Amino acid sequence: MEFKEIKSKELAVMKRVLLGFSGGVDSFYAAHLLLEQGFNVYPVYFKLLPDADTTKPRRSAELLNLKLTVVDLTEEFKKAVIDYFIAYYRKGLTPNPCAVCNREIKLKELYKLARKLKIPYIATGHYARVEKVESFGRKLIKRGVEPGKEQSYFLALVEQRVFENLILPLGNLTKREVIEKAKKLGFPFEGESQDVCFIKEKSYADFLRKFIKPRPGPFKLTTGEVLGKHKGLIYYTVGQRRGLGISYKHPLHVVELRPEENAVIVGPKEAVEKDEITVWKVNWHVPQERLTDLPLLAQVRYRSEPVPVESLHYFKNGIYRVKLAAKVSAPAPGQVCAFYSNDLLLGGGEITREGVG
Repeated sequence: MEFKEIKSKELAVMKRVLLGFSGGVDSFYAAHLLLEQGFNVYPVYFKLLPDADTTKPRRSAELLNLKLTVVDLTEEFKKAVIDYFIAYYRKGLTPNPCAVCNREIKLKELYKLARKLKIPYIATGHYARVEKVESFGRKLIKRGVEPGKEQSYFLALVEQRVFENLILPLGNLTKREVIEKAKKLGFPFEGESQDVCFIKEKSYADFLRKFIKPRPGPFKLTTGEVLGKHKGLIYYTVGQRRGLGISYKHPLHVVELRPEENAVIVGPKEAVEKDEITVWKVNWHVPQERLTDLPLLAQVRYRSEPVPVESLHYFKNGIYRVKLAAKVSAPAPGQVCAFYSNDLLLGGGEITREGVG
């Protein structure tokens, strides 16, 4: 077997990485780790909002003696994420803007820019791992090591081809470790917001009121009985129990939002617990024919526990019927259902309303 000699100049080119850089503690420490590993790091800040301030990311990059590149994606972000968010609420659905942003903006645009600049690797500060899985002959996403903080769920909709040149430096670390190590490097950590980045208002409803006029309508039991009036669909979400403003002989939960009737359907806790769901627009990271060989798990929300899948049946029009081994609480139409085998992310899709297809 012949081995090609790699010259030092060629090696330097191979070790270049384009890093999605927000200026927060995660991207800062990810950059530090990449530098330690000998990479030439090119941090890029995607400007997503017209009033975004680039001071923090520039200062964070300067702490590592790196020069920040700013790319204006405000139009792309508005169309792919903000407009999608508003449209889903109009339809009575529960959007997942972070998962869509990773697919349409953060990873997609990072991948495109790296190819344009001929930079061989891309990286982000997600708490997840990317590894070559020999049985599939490709790179796949695995859960990060810290339960409750790992972010693989939000990568379920991303195209698998992006993973081939992706580096996730933080996947084997906990959030606390990253914060403490970054502080020792001089990073001025002051806490970070966990809210949706484009919502500055106190609540989703306050934001949505600028685009959707709330219309009062009926609260209806699952039996059809009218119990009172709601303030407008934007104030409610599937599974919600508190703040309904109606009384009944037992606690009520939001079961469904019906924009065609302008009605909020409510019922007992059992009414929002499901062991069967339908999922469509599924993005598989592995060949579908291999799924029958694997023990599958389904995760219907970021914070929910994964549940074993008893059966996965392709129905039609890209829709899968998923039978779960146990009931899950409030699988909301519009949210992401991510599929795993142990800690290996196999893909994910969008939960649909009952009866779709």
